[in-house]
Amino acid sequence: MSRIEEQPCWVLHRRAWRESSLLLELFSEQFGRIGLVARGARGARSAWRGLVEPFVPLSASWMGRGELGTLTGLEPTGQQVSLKGRALWCGLYANELLLKLLARDDAAPPLFTAYGELISSLGAGLSQARVLRRFELALLGALGVVPDLHCEAVTGQPVEPDRLYHVQPETGLVAAATPGHHVFSGRAALLLTGQIEDDPAAAREARTLTRLLIDHQLGGKPLKTRELFAQGQRSERTGQPGEFDHE
Repeated sequence: MSRIEEQPCWVLHRRAWRESSLLLELFSEQFGRIGLVARGARGARSAWRGLVEPFVPLSASWMGRGELGTLTGLEPTGQQVSLKGRALWCGLYANELLLKLLARDDAAPPLFTAYGELISSLGAGLSQARVLRRFELALLGALGVVPDLHCEAVTGQPVEPDRLYHVQPETGLVAAATPGHHVFSGRAALLLTGQIEDDPAAAREARTLTRLLIDHQLGGKPLKTRELFAQGQRSERTGQPGEFDHE
């Protein structure tokens, strides 16, 4: 049985197990996504009570065997990042993407760094669209499926901001003559690579482009956070208190 000590990590998901324990999904720096049992974590006297929460930077120790290890130690390494409104949705969305797309025990230190930067940026009130697109690309890169957004796939020519490109998830950007399904401006791709400044129209396209790439990897699996966000938007339009109303 392997024993792992003091690994930087974040809680992606937790659920009750038996009378007082928790089943955890953690995202760790050196071991990727791992599943652990936190025995007695919900007990009134547990040292971990109130600590096993999303968006808290942690250091965890565990003993591993098979698919599910046992948590043996947990300490905070910083304060919980307070996320509200749409920032909370972004954090939950990132967690769900990691749960759905990242295989167990698949270490991805650069993605771990990108996730920490995302949560810190959301907590600091930075542009949610910009930091979320950056994280989505980091995730696709960790999976080895991010297309080259700098060059056209067939000719290798640099992407031009005023040209149109058909995005093929398995191939990349292919020059297109007319607008159509999965066709985007070069400006959207260049915005994602950081080669041009923010442009509202390009930012909307970039969101759709990364969603196309993410959905291709999901293979039809639904995301609960998208439905949660849609409910929040409906609440905002009707003026009713909603999950993502600003406080």
